Amino acid sequence: MELEIWIDFTCPFCYLGKIRFFKALARFKHKQDVHIIFRSYLLSPNDNNQEQLNGHAWLAKHKDISMEQAQQLNAGIETMAFDEGVLLDFSKITPRNTLCAHKIMKQLNSKDQIEFVNRVFDAQFVKHLDISSLEVLTELATPFLDPIKISEIYLSNTSLDLIKEDIDLSTKFGLKGVPFFVLNRKYSISGAQDELYFYDMLEELYFETRPKKPIKTSYCVGEHCERKVKK
Repeated sequence: MELEIWIDFTCPFCYLGKIRFFKALARFKHKQDVHIIFRSYLLSPNDNNQEQLNGHAWLAKHKDISMEQAQQLNAGIETMAFDEGVLLDFSKITPRNTLCAHKIMKQLNSKDQIEFVNRVFDAQFVKHLDISSLEVLTELATPFLDPIKISEIYLSNTSLDLIKEDIDLSTKFGLKGVPFFVLNRKYSISGAQDELYFYDMLEELYFETRPKKPIKTSYCVGEHCERKVKK
């Protein structure tokens, strides 16, 4: 079972969707059969937030809404996160450019990639660190890559072609927002669905992909059957 997940690291719904999915995966009896690949999507590729706007001010600017409206929208997300056991405070969260975090993610595979994604989300939404900086990304990625290699990735165009491939692929699947989940290149799920939804999806996909046992019968129909008739 292959599951591809498109994310961006400053997307709170991606953070919540990841939390809910992995809660469902933890309950799934056949979790060892699920191969997870995180794929890149850039919601604001050219925004460096040089004004250092917090989550409320940034949302108000980008959505062209009032500060009060932005605070109300973010309050809804904070409530959703609280229900998942996570405390979000958008007055302390500063949206950052995520390109370099994606560049590093594309150099990791399997469990290392999953752990790196967890560390970046935690740095952004819980620890309120600057995930666009080389210093922070080096700290987050050092368990998986040599610091010199991390610096090379950060300062070069390494992985840009892989990120573009992910974005182009998402277009083929009809992605309209993240998080976006693609299962066995056959089914897709959009948004931060609840834990039960993800669990049911895993169950259905698992049993759909299991080989069907042949049913023994006492008769045969077709031109390749050898039919014996008792006299």
